[in-house]
Amino acid sequence: ARHQDEALLFSKATTFIRRLLLLSNAQYLPDAPLSELVDELASLEVDCDVIDLVVADEEATAALTELDIHPGDFARLSDIFDPDNGGTVTVGDVATGIRRLRGDPRRSDIICIDLMVRSMQNQLAEIVELSKSSNR
Repeated sequence: ARHQDEALLFSKATTFIRRLLLLSNAQYLPDAPLSELVDELASLEVDCDVIDLVVADEEATAALTELDIHPGDFARLSDIFDPDNGGTVTVGDVATGIRRLRGDPRRSDIICIDLMVRSMQNQLAEIVELSKSSNR
């Protein structure tokens, strides 16, 4: 039931994102409620280094803890939120990541990842075959 609490999610994700914006020295620190600025903030990019600073912030880590995000994941959040290793993440990706990290991993999470990896392996094998045939 706690993981279904959308009000808690919204409140604590907002706290984390406000801390992120503050610590990023963003030119854009809104006074308005973040809910009124969702479209503008969703595409705002921040450096992954800032996420590393935010997870050292007591208010931000308290928000994550209340969302049942495991403290062992805090140090890896910049990697988790930046799967393409580009060095920046959007605020929208951070919000999505927070939602998906709540609570313990479920078996369905593991199976989903396994199926994605298998699909990627098949696609990679096809690419290798195409590459071999074009080099002949």
